[in-house]
Amino acid sequence: MKILDQILNNQKISTITKSINALHIVKIHSAYTKRQIGFFTIINKLIKKILSFFITILNILINNFIPEEKFPKAKILIISHFVNHDYLNSNNDFYFGNFEKLLKAYNYSSCKIMINHTDYSSYYLRKRKKKKNIFFLNKKLNFFNELKILLSQVFSIIELILLLFKKEINFNCFLNLSLSLFDSSTSFSLRMNFQIRDIVKKVKPKYCILTYEGYSWERSTINAIKSVNPDIKCIGYQHTSLTSNHNSIFKTLKGNFNPDQIWCSQLKSFKLLNKKIRKNKIYLIGSFKKIPKTRSKIINNKILVIPEGIYSECEKLFNLCLKIALKNKNLLFIWRVHPVINIKKVLQNLKLKMSQLPRNIKISNKSFEYDINNTSIAIYRGSTAILKCFAMGNFPIYFDDQSEKNFDPLKDIVLRKNYISNEREFTATLKKIKNKQLRNMIMNKIPNVIKNFFVKPNIRMIKLKLK
Repeated sequence: MKILDQILNNQKISTITKSINALHIVKIHSAYTKRQIGFFTIINKLIKKILSFFITILNILINNFIPEEKFPKAKILIISHFVNHDYLNSNNDFYFGNFEKLLKAYNYSSCKIMINHTDYSSYYLRKRKKKKNIFFLNKKLNFFNELKILLSQVFSIIELILLLFKKEINFNCFLNLSLSLFDSSTSFSLRMNFQIRDIVKKVKPKYCILTYEGYSWERSTINAIKSVNPDIKCIGYQHTSLTSNHNSIFKTLKGNFNPDQIWCSQLKSFKLLNKKIRKNKIYLIGSFKKIPKTRSKIINNKILVIPEGIYSECEKLFNLCLKIALKNKNLLFIWRVHPVINIKKVLQNLKLKMSQLPRNIKISNKSFEYDINNTSIAIYRGSTAILKCFAMGNFPIYFDDQSEKNFDPLKDIVLRKNYISNEREFTATLKKIKNKQLRNMIMNKIPNVIKNFFVKPNIRMIKLKLK
């Protein structure tokens, strides 16, 4: 970790190298910290690169014929994420809720840039959008800019080789960073840098507000904005629950890679950030989403399964629930994946076909609220989606995987009375849930969750920080 921090804070190292995804460890989790590097890993990467090269060339040729969008000038530039086609013309953003509506009510001009995480092309989405101030970033750039990115990556390899010769990094670290340099996450960061620079020149915002968790693309985007105009205030909207296992969001890097302000949506995360970062830049702004309504539920046999957006976490939870489902035909499991996860890839990793799933396992294609309302129990690990489930009345069951750290967002509130490590413990816990004493003991914690994680927007503070 110290080696990675030294690279990030070395002012002689290029912005391209600092955009390498592996340098920014968001959370102390094996998915981020333990990368298997070997001969077959490298060969696999090369094959994927060769196959994707032809698709990239095709996309580049198509993009050359797509007319550029005209961006309006606006005081506030919002950078958010398009994760589902259902949100195309919705009044509520997946991450920012009704923030735009609030800005409009107080006469702030705004423009929103959407990062397209769906299988739909950005051109397709542009044609079908109804809102004029929403724009979709391209997944691929034109030929000239894609070539510039490729050349910059080659230059970055030379930087890494020099670091290796100077013994500032070891060979394993060199391999790790080299592989990450050409992976999709780093390429995405570099494309963001190119596109945002161009957009900022046109919009000329006074403030840029983007989701903020410490990812490489966030740092790269802030650097791009500051390279156009260092006076633009960059605001990182911290929208998810933080724990002591998080890492990169607490780092202050040398150079223009840090947000000028961090807006917190939750009280618990606000307190944690205040301990780690200078206090004069952290503000409790609140959430722009609706505060969930709690309703009393009768425990039924429908169970919602919500892993976080990490493939290994999906596989752990689904594998556990598959074993339970095969032995308990009376239980119905609803598997719900994070928008960034491809369920087909998860099933492939589990060596399963959709047709092989037992009848009492369903893969959700409904809204999150629908799934919560139609289940009474939720199994989770690190997903902060459990906060909404719990607040709306679902009994939380945490899968305590002994091989990993504790990622439970509720561990300081529920106090681990809801933990299971295997199928046998799940069965025992299910019996205890039906005991009103245990159920009431845990469900009585809901007001505490709402207080800490569902804070109403602080309008006065927002207006003060957007003068």
